[in-house]
Amino acid sequence: MANTFSAKQFLTYFAKARTVYNTHSPFVYELTKQVLEDDRHYYAFDELEALRKKMLDLEREITFVDFGAGSHSMGKTTKRKIKDVAKTSLISPLKAQWMFRLINWLKPDQMLEIGTSLGLSTLYMQSAALNAQVITLEGNPSSVTLARRNFDIFPYGKNIDIMEGPFDNTLSNSLQKLDKLGLVFMDGNHQKAPTLAYFEQIKPFLSEDSIVVLDDIYWSKGMSAAWSKLKGDPQVRLSIDLFHFGILFFRKEQKEKEHHILAPSKWKPWVRAW
Repeated sequence: MANTFSAKQFLTYFAKARTVYNTHSPFVYELTKQVLEDDRHYYAFDELEALRKKMLDLEREITFVDFGAGSHSMGKTTKRKIKDVAKTSLISPLKAQWMFRLINWLKPDQMLEIGTSLGLSTLYMQSAALNAQVITLEGNPSSVTLARRNFDIFPYGKNIDIMEGPFDNTLSNSLQKLDKLGLVFMDGNHQKAPTLAYFEQIKPFLSEDSIVVLDDIYWSKGMSAAWSKLKGDPQVRLSIDLFHFGILFFRKEQKEKEHHILAPSKWKPWVRAW
């Protein structure tokens, strides 16, 4: 989903954001080091960014049904060029690599993605934890067809289970296939009410080791309101605001509820440890 946040929103976030140099919680410090400060370049990045480029060059049209917040007439069938779908719906390289590093660090055994699009984010997730079980949900049939073709390009992509249909129908079935949710990436419907409803549906399947990643928390007033509601949930012990997405943790060992706004140190080069 293309970002529609304002410069004012980013500047507000930026002014509050801490870096690795002024983060004191041991777990949050390690998260900052592993996700925001790690500059290692993985081979998967080159493979998957080449796939992105291919999608951005495809002129062919597909039938597209937008069930998310990007459609003003939700459920209406239209024709769109693949490159246009890719431009507006693919996860950005920055977010994809942050997601990869988060998963590569924590190694969840089972992952659920709500909103496959063309499958690039799914492939980043699977490539970071090759042995993990991944289920991804997508409502648009043509997107499912393209995502499956993209999955087939990579050996690890063949392990991904994609479920086609409206999330209201597929989410319940997918949850029954998983023993417990290691990581959930919510990127399928950028509206307040559905986002909160999906969280309530997955909540019974969460454990203290689970992670929920919420995409585009500043995409709209509704998404910002949903983020505020979710980070205040009593079951959430730690919330992380990275502007482009938010992360929820449920760690029982964390006695005091915490919220952190974080940014890479290279975004604030004047902040250094003394």
